[in-house]
Amino acid sequence: RSTDASRLLSLQVAYITLNDHPAGEKDKLDYAPGTEYYHEAHKLYHPQYRAILYERNYYDIFMLDLEGNCIYSVYKELDFATNFAAAGSGEWKDSGLGEAFEAAVKNPDEINVIDWK
Repeated sequence: RSTDASRLLSLQVAYITLNDHPAGEKDKLDYAPGTEYYHEAHKLYHPQYRAILYERNYYDIFMLDLEGNCIYSVYKELDFATNFAAAGSGEWKDSGLGEAFEAAVKNPDEINVIDWK
């Protein structure tokens, strides 16, 4: 895909819209069909992250790229594959996760604790 927006949309379609599991159980999909490398990596690592989430009773596990795009989430809720950068147009940019992203960018060598909203 040629743009972040098209890549993010394709992830939402593959892991939310076309995911047969109901809302709240989207994490049960180990990988979506397709030839993109993302699906191969998801198949390899998602079961491990899901197990950690269950064992430690986390709310979710998120991974964001350097632009603030949420490129991974165990639960694949509606904030998956959206942008959290303050300068972006993402719906959740003012959330606790958006604040955590901005703090990490400003202080990448520090652990930043942000109140969850």
